[in-house]
Amino acid sequence: MTNRMGIKFLTVYALIMESSKTEQFKEKVADVWHNITTQTDDDIAGDMGRERLVVFIISLILALCLWLMVNLSLGYNLNIRLPISLGAVPEDRALAENLPETATVSVMGEGWKLLNIYNNPPTINVDVNDEQVNLYSQVQRQMSASGIEVQKVQPLILTLKLEERITKKVPVRPNIKVSFEDQYGFTGAPNIKPDSITISGAVSLVQNIESWPTDSVHFTDVSQDLSQVVELETGNELISLSQNQVIFNADVAQFTEGETEVKVTGKGFPEGSEVTFSPPSITIKFNVPIEEYPQVEDLKIFNAYVTYEQVLEDSVGFVTPHIEQIIPQKYNVKISSFKPRRISYFKVLD
Repeated sequence: MTNRMGIKFLTVYALIMESSKTEQFKEKVADVWHNITTQTDDDIAGDMGRERLVVFIISLILALCLWLMVNLSLGYNLNIRLPISLGAVPEDRALAENLPETATVSVMGEGWKLLNIYNNPPTINVDVNDEQVNLYSQVQRQMSASGIEVQKVQPLILTLKLEERITKKVPVRPNIKVSFEDQYGFTGAPNIKPDSITISGAVSLVQNIESWPTDSVHFTDVSQDLSQVVELETGNELISLSQNQVIFNADVAQFTEGETEVKVTGKGFPEGSEVTFSPPSITIKFNVPIEEYPQVEDLKIFNAYVTYEQVLEDSVGFVTPHIEQIIPQKYNVKISSFKPRRISYFKVLD
């Protein structure tokens, strides 16, 4: 009986304790939720401060906008430098001297319009009909549509140097340098297309021009044919060119070195005269494209000779032989060296 009563007591106590833990858990959850949903006085004060700051910034921006709208709608004076460019010119006339780069213009107008001109200064196109141009009237005419009043222009009058316009055709002068990879070189002379252009301008500027150069260009490590667009020099704005570009063409090949021995002969000696050279022949080294070498290997490529005039003019007994290439022009053979450079000769017999 006692044991049964003890078991019942323990069971009731356990139930009571379990109920107590459940209540504690519920209280803790309620406390956390309260903390989440309830702001402190400091939090409330911080939010109010942030709201006041936002309201102040918005008010300041609105005030600045209103201030700008009011002030920029008023009239102001402004001095500004405007760029000058050449406008219309009679076909038979041309400038011999450049226009000034800028003009100082005093304008009056609403702040909005002046601000736009200040940020994006318009270019004044000067139309030329005579040697004196009223710059004030041209500026006023071009700016009248913008609602801005032109008060002053400096310089007021432009004095120009006008001359007769002439046209001339001149060859293009290549200012081009080419550096090759080892054993590579030109086969034939490079060419420019077109090889001439038409230039036009004031007679004093154009009449003494005999050719027109390209820009300075340097091609390096070349090992294949060239076909490149090259700009023409455009340093003088007062001279018009029929075009601003040409094409530089050049055939390139890999070369190999060959060697041949050539007998030295006399040329132009009087009939019956005789001369003996020492040594009687010279060794000539030459370069030829690899693919052409088998074709020229067994051909006679050069003549070597000394003229009668060389012997008459010589006072030391040594002369330099002339070398003449006699192989057909279709082969791209180039002399690289020959030796000896000077040879002696023995008495000439009449």
